[in-house]
Amino acid sequence: MLRVVVKPGKGRKVRNFYPNLYRDELQEAPEEAGVAEAWAAEGDFLAVGYYDPRSRVPFRAYRFDRGPLNRAFFRERFARALRKREGLGSAHRLVHGEADGLPGLVVDRFGEVLVLQVRTRGMEALREVWLPALLEVVAPKGVYERSDLEARRQEGLPERVGVVYGEVPEVLEVEEDGLLFPIPLSLAQKTGFYLDQRENRRLFEAMVRPGERVLDVYSYVGAFALRAARKGAYALAVDKDLEALAVLDRAALRAGLRVDIRHGEALSVLKGLEGAFHHVLLDPPTLVKRPEELPPMKRHLVDLTREALRLLAPEGYLWLSSCSYYLKAEDLLEVARRAAADRGMRLRVHALTHQPGDHPWSLHIPESLYLKTLILQEDAL
Repeated sequence: MLRVVVKPGKGRKVRNFYPNLYRDELQEAPEEAGVAEAWAAEGDFLAVGYYDPRSRVPFRAYRFDRGPLNRAFFRERFARALRKREGLGSAHRLVHGEADGLPGLVVDRFGEVLVLQVRTRGMEALREVWLPALLEVVAPKGVYERSDLEARRQEGLPERVGVVYGEVPEVLEVEEDGLLFPIPLSLAQKTGFYLDQRENRRLFEAMVRPGERVLDVYSYVGAFALRAARKGAYALAVDKDLEALAVLDRAALRAGLRVDIRHGEALSVLKGLEGAFHHVLLDPPTLVKRPEELPPMKRHLVDLTREALRLLAPEGYLWLSSCSYYLKAEDLLEVARRAAADRGMRLRVHALTHQPGDHPWSLHIPESLYLKTLILQEDAL
């Protein structure tokens, strides 16, 4: 097993279960990649992980006790993840990377099919060890891979998309609270369905009233819009992904519901709309992937929010989401305040929510908290 030595004082975060060690934190490191033990400069053991000098994070810890990264280790990790998701239904996130002690691996479960992403060099190198363990523990009928995201390209890894095990249908039937979504696996976003908004969708449906008007911007396959229609509200879904809107159309037809659809860029569509909506939802994709992108993206969010507030009915609700770690809850609040000031509106914070439990938030890994949703209500005096 390889050995890396951490500079004096830099091992403290690893002792507190933070898995990442960066290049400037290493005092000694081998030239080759492989499974490695991390040791403090003071001489005490820290963790076992994978070291790769070509990775943007050279060392990622998998365990904080001594032992191998073998099939038995991964079987235990997957079995633990499975136990933590008991009772969540047929569609949920089974593995959430570092927060589940599996850095660089994301696995979503859709019934008997798994859809996974491999994001790091270490997890890619260990594929022949962890994949058999995953199959053994979960026993899926099929596994599909969607490793075509930017994080993988930053690691210098090629894209991998396609069936990696068993039989996988071209279209997944995703069920959520009685709604069925026919999701083509070729759909370009994520692993097919945004499971992390499940609890927000339930809260939203509980708040919508018959006869209200709902505007679902960045609707994707319309999981919010369809819930609004099911409650007897008028729903308008906006997205630039025609294939996702086609899924929404098919799901609405199957459910006997009506959702109006508008194709186009969010800001342009918002500027062209008139009328008042009792709920306006803004759930953009990951706008901020690096810290330096934060200022311009906040300005863009202010522009979006200002237009959304223009369309908000008296005492209506604005739902503003961010799925970027770098865009904090404080940033969302600032965006809302700036947009409200531009519109001369007074708002009340109804709630601030985060991702559900199957996307765990580890106290020791700040990056594991990524989804924030700010729910604001128009509150004129």
